[in-house]
Amino acid sequence: MQVQVFLQSEVLRDIEVIEIDAGASHDDLRRECLGRLESVPTEEIFLFIEDDDEERPFEKHECIPDGLRIHLHRLKVIEVTVRYAGRDVRRPFRPSATIGRIKKWSAHELGIAPSDASELMLQVSGTDNRPDPDVHVGSLAPYPQHRLTFDLVPSPRING
Repeated sequence: MQVQVFLQSEVLRDIEVIEIDAGASHDDLRRECLGRLESVPTEEIFLFIEDDDEERPFEKHECIPDGLRIHLHRLKVIEVTVRYAGRDVRRPFRPSATIGRIKKWSAHELGIAPSDASELMLQVSGTDNRPDPDVHVGSLAPYPQHRLTFDLVPSPRING
């Protein structure tokens, strides 16, 4: 049976969809993913499962689940800083951490009530880039950039 795997990476412009046999090995999946990269030394690439902090995340899967979301990156961690109301919180995340997960963590660390946090979003500091919650932080931090700073800003409001 074929399953779909969704791939994000610092070197890909968009999410790639890979079709692979559910019984394929981790090595088969890695080979298939690396085949999507151009002009990057593949021996320096690490493979991560979305929002999973395990060093070897594939060992807990007997087969490749349909809809698996993975990330390829040349770094194992990205140092993330989130700024809000004159305060900063910092923490390392795997490149496969989603913006939604980082926002949830930062709101908790900053003591922001969930009802108030729902009206905020992360914006890459110094830009107007407000990535969607399902974007991996590694997609925003091309190698060798290993730090990324966000501001928590109000979500756009639609009046009418």
